[in-house]
Amino acid sequence: MIIPEQLYKKIIKVMPVPCVDLLITDKQGKVLLVKRKNEPAKGQWWFPGGRVYFGETRQAAAIRKLKEECGLVAEEVTEIGTYDVILDMPNMKGRSHGITTLFHIRIPKHKSLSLDHQSEDGRWLKNPECHKNILHPFVRTALSLYKDQ
Repeated sequence: MIIPEQLYKKIIKVMPVPCVDLLITDKQGKVLLVKRKNEPAKGQWWFPGGRVYFGETRQAAAIRKLKEECGLVAEEVTEIGTYDVILDMPNMKGRSHGITTLFHIRIPKHKSLSLDHQSEDGRWLKNPECHKNILHPFVRTALSLYKDQ
């Protein structure tokens, strides 16, 4: 179930939102990061992901977001953990609080991306390259968890 935009704006001001974030890797160990076009984290390099719909499991949401945001299909989906992600949203004069489940998703082969309207860019990077960028602490932590596997 999709929440109407006006109602969603009210909800995010008063409660956390359940989300999924996707640490996507290919067979060569490259990680996909996308540059966000909208709040929260507008203009930052992040993982694809988003809200979990009412009646949808977190894993089903992860698979849906992979297809919708990147045009990719998963070979393997593994839950890594659940985290609080609290972000300032200057354009909306407030903060967002997501309770996100991070999934490691491996895709069968590296193929071109089909990014949706939420991302202005996407890049496949070797993990060490990812740490050179200025990243939110959540993204850095997630990348270090992947590196330690």
